[in-house]
Formats: sequence, C-alpha cells, structure tokens
Amino acid sequence: MATPFDDPQAELAWMFLQGICGDDDLDDIFTLVSDDFTYWSILTGQELDAAGLRRQTEDRRLGLRVSLDLLRCINEHETVVIEAQGECVTSDGSRYESPLVFIVDTSDGRIVSVREYTDTRFAGQVFGL
Repeated sequence: MATPFDDPQAELAWMFLQGICGDDDLDDIFTLVSDDFTYWSILTGQELDAAGLRRQTEDRRLGLRVSLDLLRCINEHETVVIEAQGECVTSDGSRYESPLVFIVDTSDGRIVSVREYTDTRFAGQVFGL
C-alpha cells in the first residue's frame, strides 16, 4: 500500500485534505490549488471553485469537525486516489462515520481538482439532507 508520503502528488493531496478538514490556516491550504481549481462532492452535486470551497469550509468549521484516517492511497502519474474513514462530529454532539474516496488531479505541483465520494445516507441523517 502506498502512503501519501511515497509520492509528491499524493503528499500534496493528503496535506490539502487534512487542511480543509482540520483547523489549518486556510490561506496556507489554498496556496496548494491551481487558479482553475474545482471541487465536487457527491453530497451537494455541485462544483465549487477555490473561493466557494473556502467559504464552505469556513461555514462548516463553525458547526462540524471532521477527521480523516487514511486507509490507502493510489498514485497514477498526476492523479491520486485516497480512501479514508471519516469521523464527523457536529456542534450538538451528533456523530457519524463514513468511508470517503477522494480523486485528486494535480498539475505542476498544484491541485487542479478534487472529487469527493462518501456514503450520503449517514450525512443525510445528521444534516437532514
């Protein structure tokens, strides 16, 4: 099994994902993305640019904490696939765990796009989706 530290693109992808899930400085985290960056999540079905994802991340941090545990990482040239187990805790103490898969495309040392897949059933229960 590869780890994110076996490949520069994988390390870049894992740093970004950990950063938007954690409490890292968003100014630092968003320097990792390209000017034409996009983020798509199965939860919303919407594609966001960097500014949109930053706003969503800031809003989410007000009421939800997310942690990721790496299960595996697959690298193929400029594409990284990360499988993780996510644990989410809302400000009122509601919890859910869900598997996640992120497909991260990179180019020239920056992240071009991220596609996030998770089990929507659990998120729907917590967030009323």
